[in-house]
Amino acid sequence: MSEIVFILGAGASKRAGGPLMAEFLDVADELRESEDGKELKDDFDPVFDAIAYLQPVHSKAALDLYNIESVFAAFEMGKLLGKLPGKETRAETEQLLTHIKTLIVKTLERKILFPILKDNTLPNKPAFILPPKPYHSFAQLLNDLNDGGPGIGRRKRCTIITFNYDIALDYALHTQKHPADYCLSESEDPARTYLMKLHGSLNWARCSKPECRKIVPWHFPDYFSRNGVDPFYLQEHDSYPLPLGSRLPSSKLKCCGDDCEYVPVIVPPTWNKTEHHQGLSVVWTRAASELSDAENIFVCGYSLPESDLFFRYLFALGSVGRSLIKRFWVFDPDDTGGVRDRFLGLLGQAAKDRFRYEPMGFISAIKFIRKEFLKKNPDDSS
Repeated sequence: MSEIVFILGAGASKRAGGPLMAEFLDVADELRESEDGKELKDDFDPVFDAIAYLQPVHSKAALDLYNIESVFAAFEMGKLLGKLPGKETRAETEQLLTHIKTLIVKTLERKILFPILKDNTLPNKPAFILPPKPYHSFAQLLNDLNDGGPGIGRRKRCTIITFNYDIALDYALHTQKHPADYCLSESEDPARTYLMKLHGSLNWARCSKPECRKIVPWHFPDYFSRNGVDPFYLQEHDSYPLPLGSRLPSSKLKCCGDDCEYVPVIVPPTWNKTEHHQGLSVVWTRAASELSDAENIFVCGYSLPESDLFFRYLFALGSVGRSLIKRFWVFDPDDTGGVRDRFLGLLGQAAKDRFRYEPMGFISAIKFIRKEFLKKNPDDSS
């Protein structure tokens, strides 16, 4: 178990280019209407058409049709009920869920780009694909917190729990030679960094057999072995896309001897996750276990929306343990007091006494933790 648990929300990927949930649909619509957006329309248009059909619902009930989480949840509920405006059959609603997942995947792939490092003074030196800036710095912080030693034998002080679907952090860990252990199985690799993605990931496929439904990740070494990087492209461009989600069909991932389903595992941010329980329950269980033993919890870019009952119960039940929380620090740009008050409402008195709120973004939070925690406690988290 880890002494330090980081909890990351969409705000952590904001500087990397990832849209916040409240602006996600606006960004997707701009991509759809852009000059090179024709290839997106087959998946994007059905989503926006369905949103238009939901307008009468919005007039009778408080449904935020501008928020991707709210719309995704409405589509999911429509599937469960077999009823959604504009859709006559359950199969049509199920297809709509595939469309919105593809919209999420392609929007993130178009907006989160990976910088290319090149040294034109050394023509024989190959260019290198970097992680987006916030995650490059964050991976270095994790490495320092874990004592920066070799993979096997280094102290496993840090665990990351994230609600994000994107693979920016995953790639950053890959470049630091401590790739992600997604905790999708009971086995552990001491050379990997624990990364629990509660809502799924762009590079995860699922076993097609109903009795299994195991999640199979597509790791970067396998991706690059199947998708070579053109050195001329790297020399001519400043950034590189990593479309693992769009290229999942080429992964040839298998489980139980058969091909997996090649739609990325993207779980709606709703309380009812029963359909997605298979495969992900081991991740949720591990996240709860890590929270129970954590002495220091750092929250970055996650605003704890009132609708997120899943995390409220996960934290309430998961944080029960013998460890005493020494620090519960929350970093978010909100300076109205809303985010701060929601977290105070989540915490019990013992945790409130160790609570600290800093109205700042992810990059500033990394610097703050390095200054206020790492430098003062290089060998001891007390």
